[in-house]
Amino acid sequence: MKAIDCPCGHRLEGADDEELFRKAREHVDRDHPEMERTDEQLRDRVAADAYELDSA
Repeated sequence: MKAIDCPCGHRLEGADDEELFRKAREHVDRDHPEMERTDEQLRDRVAADAYELDSA
């Protein structure tokens, strides 16, 4: 399981980078439309900032 933290404090979790991207797209569109992030920008952010969650 992987996660990424939004600056607003919301943590998104997903099985892989693709699921994290989908959740980030939904989150930005719903909660931060003023950010106007492209898919490429969100994919870059996931690739750079996502981290593995402990399975314990």
